Amino acid sequence: MTEHVLVATDGSDMSRKAVEMAARIAAAFGARMTVLHVLLHGDRAEEASRLAEVEHLVRDVSKRVMPDFGNMPATMQDLLGQAHSSEETARMVSALGDAIAEQAASRARELGAPDVTIRVMPGDYAKSILETAEEVGADLIVMGSRGLGGLKGLLLGSVSNKVVQHASCSVIAVR
Repeated sequence: MTEHVLVATDGSDMSRKAVEMAARIAAAFGARMTVLHVLLHGDRAEEASRLAEVEHLVRDVSKRVMPDFGNMPATMQDLLGQAHSSEETARMVSALGDAIAEQAASRARELGAPDVTIRVMPGDYAKSILETAEEVGADLIVMGSRGLGGLKGLLLGSVSNKVVQHASCSVIAVR
């Protein structure tokens, strides 16, 4: 029986489908659910500039992180390009991660998941997902089969493939 579902989200279409599937499973089994977002870092932050699905969050994040900024960025690339320091970039990426996780948790609750918690953390995507699954005692991981990785995922091995290979619990890769 499923008692704790971990869903990983990056804000992409695939991860939104994963959140919906995880929420329906959690609702059906009365299971706890943890929504995990692993913060973008380094080159991965540049990959986010191609993520059209999260562009609607840019204005909200911009207002929270740079409230006195007159000309609000319209795209992820513009948002990250406005940072004057690595500290400011980290704040922007963190705020975006929080918004992605909050949006996913809200959707899960709408779909009937009874007990939803959020975790946002930096680190390697696959390693962070696997470590979080162990920490929270997840007996099911749900994630998108494709997210931000793109071509890099094909060359280096996708996050979902790494999680499937190394998880100690069941994994559903949503397509």
